Formats: sequence, C-alpha cells, structure tokens
Amino acid sequence: MTVDFKFVSPKDEKELKEEIVGENVFLMAGGTDLLVKMRAGRVKPSKIVSTLKVPSLHKIEFDGKILSIGSNVTYSELLDFKPLKDEFEILHDVISTIGSPQIRNRGTLVGNVMNASPAGDGLLALYLLDTEIELSDGRTLGLKEFITGPGRTVIEKGEYVKSIKIKKEKWTYHYFEKVGQRTSMTISIASLGWLMRMDGEHIEEMRLAFGSVAPTVLRMEEIENFSHDKNFDRSFLNDVAKKVFDGVKPIDDVRGSALYRKRVCRNLMYRLVKFVQ
Repeated sequence: MTVDFKFVSPKDEKELKEEIVGENVFLMAGGTDLLVKMRAGRVKPSKIVSTLKVPSLHKIEFDGKILSIGSNVTYSELLDFKPLKDEFEILHDVISTIGSPQIRNRGTLVGNVMNASPAGDGLLALYLLDTEIELSDGRTLGLKEFITGPGRTVIEKGEYVKSIKIKKEKWTYHYFEKVGQRTSMTISIASLGWLMRMDGEHIEEMRLAFGSVAPTVLRMEEIENFSHDKNFDRSFLNDVAKKVFDGVKPIDDVRGSALYRKRVCRNLMYRLVKFVQ
C-alpha cells in the first residue's frame, strides 16, 4: 500500500507550532502507535511532523519534588533514570513490562498518554500517581480530565503535550500485574495497579486502578474511600475483592469475555495477601 504524505522535522517549538497547522496533521515521536495505525488504514496523514529534533521536548528532570518527563523521552531512557526507580517504583515496574527492548527504545510515555488506550500499561501507573499533563499553550490538566475516552483526549488542533508531571509521594507498598494471552509483549486482558500507605496497622491511603475493563483506566475511588483507616488483613481483602467484582464494567472482546475479566480482577486482589502482616 502506497501512502502519500509530507514529512517534516522542526528544530524547535516555534517551527513545530507552525508545522502542525492544517488538516490530517499527525505528530510523531517514536511512531510505534502511529505507524501501526497507518498500516492498518485507520489514519491517513497528509503530513507527519516529527518532534525528535526539538530539544525542549527531550528533557527528564527531578527536583526532589516533581518528576517532569518530556514528550520525546523514551521508555528506555526512563528506565535508565535513577530517580524513577528510587522514587516512582510502580512506574518503573510498569515500564519494564512494556513491549520489547526495541519498542522501549522508540516508544514514549507521552505517546502512551496520547494513544489513550484503556489497556495502556503506562497509563495505569500514571492514573495512580495523579499525573498532570502540561500542554503547549501553558495549561496543565489532570490525566483523568485530559483523557475523555478510548483513543480520545481534549487535545485540539495546533496543540501538543510538552510534558507530564508527577509529584513525589511515599508509599508503604506498591504492586502491578497484568494478565494476557502470552508471557511477553502482551496486551492486557486485565491489569491491576495498587498503592498503599500505612499508619501503624491501619490504611492511611490506598489507590487502586484496573486497565482493560472500562473505556478508560478505571480508578476505584469508592473502594479507595472505603479503605481509609481499615485494617489491612484477609477480611479486608475479601471485602475489596467483592467490591471489585461488582465495580468493574468490562466488555466482551476477542481477548476475553466480560465475566472472565471481572473474575480476573477479583482474583488479582488476592495477590496482595503477601503484604498482609
């Protein structure tokens, strides 16, 4: 299949803003999602604008309080960034499971945000970490506000994401697991992300999210509120597992039925029994 489009590679954000005006213009950093969509005929760009030569979008910084990840930063670069492993452990764990080394060398976390797939593993961690999205016009939006549905965001023509920002927080425990049809390079049938902060024997704060079971990554806010000041024990896990089964709203597709996904989500909660004292 022959695809006719113009390809440009601006050198700075001024040039970038000039090039992204028009119809069917697509931004590209790693291209791991865009090229697949083009091959499948799902998108037909008139112009592709590469951001890779824009230095201001290739910064990763941590000032001790906020982690800032530019839109050109790859998964591999993130894995090599020591503060990520030391201070944002769940994000490090999630990124290490994404794709293959080749994908991680090209793909970007901001690309995962823009793809807005409920199965996006990187998104699961970002939802848990209350990530904020910095746009090219200076606005900053929460991730939940930025993503409006599967493959949909509030981004408008002529706009782009400059960076994502994550506040440092301390957690007692963290956990991530995804279930798929194979052991590597899998698209999740269901995935679990969990953070816990303990105050003695009580839960001070818990965050819980599931992927691939709703139009967007699903933060279980009712369960999070329910958990406050509870004892973290087997009885608590039983209660939460039941609430998870009732709370997730998956659909049937080629990777699994809705009922199977509900059971997987419920059963994943029992993985956390190893953290019970």
